[in-house]
Amino acid sequence: MSFFKRALPHLTIALALALLVLAILNEFNPRVGFLQGRAALLLISLTCLCAAACGVVLALRQAKK
Repeated sequence: MSFFKRALPHLTIALALALLVLAILNEFNPRVGFLQGRAALLLISLTCLCAAACGVVLALRQAKK
């Protein structure tokens, strides 16, 4: 569980940066459609899940103090 708590913020940052890069690339060339399809939906879903888990972990840490 401690590995999960340590790795989760880093994973969230990496997924968010990947999503940001895709959003920027999509703005420059919308015809490519980087944010369309199954892969983009998976990336967005994973980022949301990791962000929610980070929020839960942070709330639990603050509740312990």
